[in-house]
Amino acid sequence: MKIAHKEQVNIIEAYEVQLIPIIMLAKQYGVTRQAIYKILWQAGIDTTKKRLPVSCDVCGTEHLRPRCQIRNRKHMFCSPECYHAYLEAGNGNPYIASSHGGRMARKIVAEHFALESTHIVHHEDRNQYNNDPINLRVFRNQGDHVRYHRGFDLQPLWDGANL
Repeated sequence: MKIAHKEQVNIIEAYEVQLIPIIMLAKQYGVTRQAIYKILWQAGIDTTKKRLPVSCDVCGTEHLRPRCQIRNRKHMFCSPECYHAYLEAGNGNPYIASSHGGRMARKIVAEHFALESTHIVHHEDRNQYNNDPINLRVFRNQGDHVRYHRGFDLQPLWDGANL
């Protein structure tokens, strides 16, 4: 199957700008990965797994990241310190802040119960921002947590409603 020049340009843009993986492009255009590699090679594009330069959203320093770590990300951070500074500044969207809510919940539960690294803290009302101890439960592991969500009758290791 011959790919038209316009489609070749679209493939090159999708690979270079949108960072779409070669296997996805092959599936989209109904050709083999080798055909996509050939189009990119003929256009002089390096398809090795090189790292691309990105800048940190907090401090602005430039660092290199693999394509797969850049794809589908709105924000890039050079270190955990910059990530936490971003959250503390109140810039985080609800999805980023929800992991922060999970950390806060673990901190609150740790005041009342000896948490282990495998223990899962569950928000009964499923609101990550509601870290009232009455709303929190602790399960032995992620498997028990999932079983609880699926309706199995599991007793949590610790229940904040019993305080």
